[in-house]
Amino acid sequence: MENVFLQYTFIFFVSMIPFLEAFLTVPTAIIVFNFPPVVALIVAILGNAISVLLFVLFGSEINKLFNTIYNKLRKSDKTPMEINPRIKRTFDRFGATGVCFLSSILFSSQIGAGAITTLGASKSQVFIWTNLGMSTLAVVMATLSVVAEGLVSSLVNL
Repeated sequence: MENVFLQYTFIFFVSMIPFLEAFLTVPTAIIVFNFPPVVALIVAILGNAISVLLFVLFGSEINKLFNTIYNKLRKSDKTPMEINPRIKRTFDRFGATGVCFLSSILFSSQIGAGAITTLGASKSQVFIWTNLGMSTLAVVMATLSVVAEGLVSSLVNL
């Protein structure tokens, strides 16, 4: 891709996809597209923040929609399933702050934000702490990308 605008757009939109966010976009921007690490971080974090905002704002509605579809497929109108006791225990142990921060690092910031919002946590708190967790992960990935790029180029140019 020679067009820089397309490269920025690619990084921005791919960072909105759950499970790909910082794991794919930051190394791609730094190693493949030769973006400065700070620019790669800003574009990836902004893209992810917008998608997290959508999941936070519409998380409970998405949950209701999935429950409705699930009940229609089963041809029964039963109440939604209770929250898994393990998830509830983790939420009670770490609180919304810890769960939001860790969800960005452990699996996906969007899904974690949507799940915590449905548990009744403050939407602003979920948004802030999820993005802080994502930003931490993005900085780690940028650091690893810069170090790995230098290590690989030094090994190739023996």
